[in-house]
Amino acid sequence: MKYTFLLYPHQNVRYRQSLRQLAEQELLMTLRALGHACEVKPTEMGGAPALAFEAENLTERDMRMLSQMANVYVMFAHEAGGLAALERLHPDYIGEDLPALLKYKGKTNEMFTDTMLTMALVSSGFIDMHDSDLTVCDPMAGRGTTLMLALRRGYNGVGIEIGKADVKEACDYMTRYLEFHRIKHKKTESSLTVKGKAGGRETKFVFSDTPEHYKAGDTRSLRMILGDTRDMLALLKAKSVHLMVTDIPYGVQKGTAGKQDSIGGTLKAALPAWHDALKPGGVLAMSFNTYVTKREQLEQMCALAGFEIVETGNLEHWVEQAINRDVILARRG
Repeated sequence: MKYTFLLYPHQNVRYRQSLRQLAEQELLMTLRALGHACEVKPTEMGGAPALAFEAENLTERDMRMLSQMANVYVMFAHEAGGLAALERLHPDYIGEDLPALLKYKGKTNEMFTDTMLTMALVSSGFIDMHDSDLTVCDPMAGRGTTLMLALRRGYNGVGIEIGKADVKEACDYMTRYLEFHRIKHKKTESSLTVKGKAGGRETKFVFSDTPEHYKAGDTRSLRMILGDTRDMLALLKAKSVHLMVTDIPYGVQKGTAGKQDSIGGTLKAALPAWHDALKPGGVLAMSFNTYVTKREQLEQMCALAGFEIVETGNLEHWVEQAINRDVILARRG
């Protein structure tokens, strides 16, 4: 059976080419994880970018996973000389607008972050796990875009961020969103202890897609933790998260615990804790600016922390004049 997936366009023509490159790798990785050893070919539909491939008839399991692909607008199967649109089998758990409404300077494109989330999932040992059982962590969470994308899919999210203003804005936004949409929820706040001292503060949201599910205890959670990512094992339990997705700072310096440290220095200290917080079979997807940080350096640090590097196609792509981005996938064995 031949399939063609129409991709979302992007207003920036040059960045559109980068997203198309990532979409090709996202689809290829997903198909291979599902057991389809086929080629993916870039093409067009009426001048719009698309990806084509041939595979055995896609199963319900296949369609559920492919429905989560970030860059795909409409999926078509070629039938009897025509095109038949395929129904998505993984509807949004919460509003599609949740990750997109909060705007701020330096925000990473949500479609790219969602692509990393898919790549992490299909590279992990948890591709068939029920959504409600999956926990996604962003160890440098910023204002929570990665976590909002995880919640939209129906996963649970937990983020660690050193910036007090970023954590407050993320929590205020989540509160406003849940209240505006009249989504049944509970919000709690608590202090966390690190090395015998107050070392963090957690804001937790528990909510559900329907009042009936909330009453029955079928809920999802978001935990935003104000704290130092290097203290992750004091803030989270070991082997407590399935996937880790993060976009590390693109500048040279990263504020950590009230002082400046190099990105490399921060990651070297943090990666062992990130590794131990992942469950065996869990995957870290980490994007970085190649003008600031080199792939070889990051791969070495990941290996020293106990990770196994996941082999992928070329994920390096242009973003803007000062940013050329790449992605590393690393798995806990």
